[in-house]
This record gives sequence, structure tokens and C-alpha cells, in this order.
Amino acid sequence: MNSEFPLSREEWYRTRDDRTKRVDNCTGFEKFKVGVVIRNEVKSEFSVQVMSLVTLNILARWCRNVTVQMPDVVVSQLPIAGNLRENLARMMRKIDPFGSFAFEEIQDNQNDVITTLGFQTDSYGEDAVSVGGSGWVGGFTIGEPQTPLKSDNENRNPIGPAFASCLGASEVFRRAVGLGKSQSLSRWYSLFDFNSANDPRKLANPAFKSKVGLGRIYQIGCGAVGSSLDILMSLTDWGAEIALIDYDRMEPSNCNRSLSFEASDCVSSGYKADACARVLNNGRIQPRAFRDTYAKFVEQGNYLMIPPDIVLCLANEQNVWATIQSNFPPLALHATTTINWGTNLGRHLPKTDWCLMCRFGQELNHEFVPICGEGQLRPESNANPSVEGVLPFLPTAASVILLSEIAKLSVSKYPVNRNFVTFTFRRSEGQFVQLQKKPKENCVCSEQSLDLYPSQIRATKYWNADLTRRHC
Repeated sequence: MNSEFPLSREEWYRTRDDRTKRVDNCTGFEKFKVGVVIRNEVKSEFSVQVMSLVTLNILARWCRNVTVQMPDVVVSQLPIAGNLRENLARMMRKIDPFGSFAFEEIQDNQNDVITTLGFQTDSYGEDAVSVGGSGWVGGFTIGEPQTPLKSDNENRNPIGPAFASCLGASEVFRRAVGLGKSQSLSRWYSLFDFNSANDPRKLANPAFKSKVGLGRIYQIGCGAVGSSLDILMSLTDWGAEIALIDYDRMEPSNCNRSLSFEASDCVSSGYKADACARVLNNGRIQPRAFRDTYAKFVEQGNYLMIPPDIVLCLANEQNVWATIQSNFPPLALHATTTINWGTNLGRHLPKTDWCLMCRFGQELNHEFVPICGEGQLRPESNANPSVEGVLPFLPTAASVILLSEIAKLSVSKYPVNRNFVTFTFRRSEGQFVQLQKKPKENCVCSEQSLDLYPSQIRATKYWNADLTRRHC
């Protein structure tokens, strides 16, 4: 692939890594070497296969030297045909055509850090990052033995394992950019209720409904968070009709953080919506790409002709929040990355929670873009807009947290958590913070009574009259 790739090695890494290096103190990782030991449970455990897929995908987007030690896996529980090891190797090469990715036995002192995936107890040193997850729970240990979690093969929940992959990737990245290694610890999180503990057995890990029909989804934005969400949704047995709405095209700098984008997509300027449709097209989910703005999508009569059950606001251009809110959305969810190694999740139930305009403000200039990356920087020249830095693992983490909120729609006592959730990866021992945000008095939603909502919207799958009625 290298001989056919249109960019030189130097140009590829300069453009691909640009957004990573724009984050303060996040340089110097170019020669860092990571060893990944995938435990024997990968032969049979869905959770370890998910961690393998997500961890290697994230690593390949910033680390140029990765050695993977894993057994052959003939039967994959993921929607991947053929040998899992061969597919993982192919995936990494498609992400980075110049990367040094070896699938072989790891030798002593070969790597700067070793991360292990799975729950076997054999040690790879007190500095190794041991990642584990099953069901709703994910976490990692350093210098301490792991407590095994029960198998999740029956329910096939990717949420805990995928979040564990983000935790492990962030710990490895901190070391790669010279921010130091953490002391001995054991840290686990439940994405069901956003609690944490040193022992995963103390956390909520209820049954997961693996076969669910989500209805119709409008995914507005197919960038880093949206495209990462789509590849995670493809790992579930959920069914849905998803309209993928994004006018933007991919470029090399997008390849540092999206689980779905391949190097060839980014150098050929393909549409982001098409890349998302490709990964979602698994037979259970019916994707439809719309390569234009959400305003144009509404103008063409799509909104009430095929009303959405869920609106995912994963874009920040063209004043999209105002367009969404002005069209009386049903349940709306948003997820972003933050300026301090973090992620945000927002839920917007009509007349119960804050609306999208309460959250993002009533800025009418469509050129306004909030700081949703890793810090606003000055433009390189007067002709170029300012560009944010984005860390490779943050959009995946945001998408996992969003995926957990979508999964909870099938819980009888929804909503489970408060409507604003934030998490930071700046330190090893991060913590979820939840807040309950009420509608603002002077916001546009204060004038949008339930009587004004079209009957098609009030008939959608997740419209909850009991939740909304008491706030009218």
C-alpha cells in the first residue's frame, strides 16, 4: 500500500498528527513503542474481542510502532468474517499505511510500555497497563491483580469493554507524551449509572438488551464522535433506520481520532457520511447518507415525512442547534469532547431537560463554532480559521458514553442518570460528574409548548407524556 499511497511518509504524519500535536504538552510520541498482549480469552470472549478491536484502532491513530501478541482466532463474535488476527492487522494498515505493526511474540525490553487485554493473572511487570471490561463495566489496573468479571457472551454488550479500551489508551498516551506513569491502582467504572470503584464487582452491571429496535435516528454530524459511535453500534445486535447527515468531506487530519475513517478515505476526500454508512451496513441497521446540511435536509421535506425517534446532535457548524430546536425535536442527545482531556454528554427531553439552545446558546451567526476539541488556537495565517487540537481517544470515549445512553432507552425506568455528564481523562483516576440541567427561562424552548409539537413528533418511539406533562 505504501508505494501506491499518494502522500509521502513525512507529509502523511505531518498532516495526520497535526490535531494531536495542537494539544498542549502532547508531542514527542513519534518513536514511542507499545506492546499489546491480547489474552487467550479472545478466542471465546466477546468482550476481549471488542477491546482488541477498539484498542488497536485507537493506537494505530497515533502510535507508529505497535507489537501485538495474540493467538489465532478462527471464530469471531464480532461482525468480521475470517481470522480475527488477520483482520486486526489489515485494519491497522488501513488506518496508517506507514506504521510498523507486527503481530508476533513480544520480547523483553522491546517496548516502552505493555498493555494487556483480558483477565488472566500472569504479569508483564508492575508498569503494565492491564485493561478489562464486560457488560456495562470497564477499567484498568497498574501493578495490581485484576478481579475477573463474568462473561458477557450472552448479552454482547460492547460498552464496558470499549470504555476500558479508552482508559487504557489514555494511560499509554500520557506516558508517550512524557506526562509520567501512574502509581499502582485499580480503577473501574459502570456506564450504567456512572459510578466508580476499586473493585468492579461493586458496580452496577445489569442485563443488557442486545436485540432492540431503536426506531428512526437522525445522526446530525459524522465527524469524530459520530463516526466512532457508528462503528460501535455496528458491534451490537440493534436494529435501526439511521439518516447520516453531514456535508463535510474527510481529510488526513481527521484520521487521528475517528474509529471509522481509513487513510485512503482521508486522502481521497470522501464524504464522512459515506464512511459511516459503510461501517453501519451490517444487515440490522439501515443507513442512509445525506451529503448536505441539516437545514437542507429539513427543507427537502424529510423531517415530518419520516420523523425521527431520536436526534443525535454531533455537529457544531451552520448553527445546527437552532435548526434542530426550531423544528421541535423529540428526544435529542449530544456528545462532545472538551478543552481538558474530557467528554460531555447531554440529554434533552422536551419540556423536562434543557434544550439544545439552552446548552449551546442562541448564537445566530452560522460561522460560530464552539471550542469542542482540545483548545482553541490562533490561526496559522489570516487566511486560515483557528483549529482545535483533539486527542485520539477522546471522541471514542464520548461515543461510548453516548452509546450507553442510547442503550438505557430500553430500561423501564429511563432516564437512569442526570441529563449532563462529564468525564476527564487528564488523570488516571477520573470521575464522572452528573448535573441536572433545567430549561432556561428566556430560551426559545420556553415558548415551545407541547401543543405546538407536531402530532408526528408526539407519536415517536421515546416520547414520554408522563415526563413532559408535569413540566408544562
